[in-house]
Amino acid sequence: MGIGEVKRDIREKIISCQYNNSREDVWALLENYDRCLAVQATPDELAEAAFLRGDISFHKGRYRDTIAVLTRCLAIEKTLDYQYLETEAYNMLGMLFSFMGYESVALNYYLLANETAKRNHSVEGQVAALLNAGILYQSLGDYQKAMSYCRQGYEAAQSSHSRPAMMLILLCLIQQAQILFRMGNYDDVRRVKREADSYYQVTFHEGILLSKSILEVWMEEQSGTESRMEALVEEIREYLIYDDAYIEQIDSYAELCTFLIEKGRKVEARRFLDILKEKLSITELFELQMRMEELEVLYQKTFGGRGKYLESCHNYVAMRSEYESAIQKFKQQNLDNIENLQELEKQRQEFEFRSKCDLATGLLNGSAFRFEVENYLAERNRGITDAMILIDIDNFKLMNDSYGHLVGDEVIERLAVLINEQFAEDLAGRFGGDEFLIFVREIDDVGELESRVEVFRETFAESRFGKNASVQGSVSVGVSYNSNLDISYDSLFSCADEALLKAKEYGKNRVTFFEIKRGMLKYG
Repeated sequence: MGIGEVKRDIREKIISCQYNNSREDVWALLENYDRCLAVQATPDELAEAAFLRGDISFHKGRYRDTIAVLTRCLAIEKTLDYQYLETEAYNMLGMLFSFMGYESVALNYYLLANETAKRNHSVEGQVAALLNAGILYQSLGDYQKAMSYCRQGYEAAQSSHSRPAMMLILLCLIQQAQILFRMGNYDDVRRVKREADSYYQVTFHEGILLSKSILEVWMEEQSGTESRMEALVEEIREYLIYDDAYIEQIDSYAELCTFLIEKGRKVEARRFLDILKEKLSITELFELQMRMEELEVLYQKTFGGRGKYLESCHNYVAMRSEYESAIQKFKQQNLDNIENLQELEKQRQEFEFRSKCDLATGLLNGSAFRFEVENYLAERNRGITDAMILIDIDNFKLMNDSYGHLVGDEVIERLAVLINEQFAEDLAGRFGGDEFLIFVREIDDVGELESRVEVFRETFAESRFGKNASVQGSVSVGVSYNSNLDISYDSLFSCADEALLKAKEYGKNRVTFFEIKRGMLKYG
């Protein structure tokens, strides 16, 4: 068996351990995989291996390892097909820092996850990030902010019409209903719950959806349906016992446990608390262990005698001291990781700027300009008018040959500055050495735009260049309109180019307008 086949075999086993509760030693598999990758690996494979180790470390509650390997994953440059790993890694880091009580750091990672997901057109990653941000605010009692993020997730999920997106819509609706329940808006809860049920029937055929089941427990308790509530609670308890991914949903489990204590459900609360404490006892997640001790204090205060209550308080204080010592080590060990992640994001933003922009002018490069315009055209309202403006510097080659490239560079820079000044709200790019593009969206008054373009041409024509300001420049401009038409980027560009050729043909230093709908050229 070749090294490629060995790598594939080990990778499949690791993923099986990750998702299918395999009994194999996942750490041994990861070590074997790393050894294979040391012999032969692409950057994508290294990034995925780091992510897989981080994902498994996270679900095992090993926060130090999780942060270290996810940082490594983020630092590796990936091809487009593996960019989704960045969204997943940022979301996971957000959850981890939320558990450790660093809400502001967590929110920052959720927002980074959202941005990378949008950049890579991952609706699933975007919705996950927005819902995580909503849960964060929900835990802080800011229900308005939580609802805002939840609705953003709902809108993102609705933008995709695939079957997986229906599951995302369902999750958004359930979270909305939970927030409304906490706010006491019970009529709205029932309305949103009915909509969620319609999606649930289509997307869910076996097992339970934890967030939905917990919402139903709350609703059954409020309506006084005792037997149904007890059945739901028992179903969730059985689910928790075998839930290897329980850490991702720990907030929901802890909240249910609190709910049961507050509603006087002594037996059910004890069962949940015992399971949660046992599961978390083997993790490094001190913050979550402390939350369980807080629940123990609440339980004993509600149901236990004075002796049990005082004992739970003593245990909590003792653990608090141990926790504060551990959290200090956490801070010391992970400051470097946080700084590395921040530096990584700074580098990513700089790389993104460099990949999208013409470095000499700061304007978009040709491919980035096209991408932005095509995205806009795909979503534009047909009943509006836009314009493509193509600008060419007259006699630029002759200017370079006669006065030198320094003067040519000065001309380019001046033109870019003028574009930024007079078309600051519009898309602008450099198409070639001496050609520039501007795309003006949603024009209310075509005549006003035509005047703006003329002023732009005249202003540039007044500029002087060179050592003694003895060189004069000018531009020819072609403008095309897509008045009330669905039209492609190429068609808009071709019409602007035809108008530009006519401006050159009729003497340069002028503007020609092409109204596509009527097929008419108009000369400035």
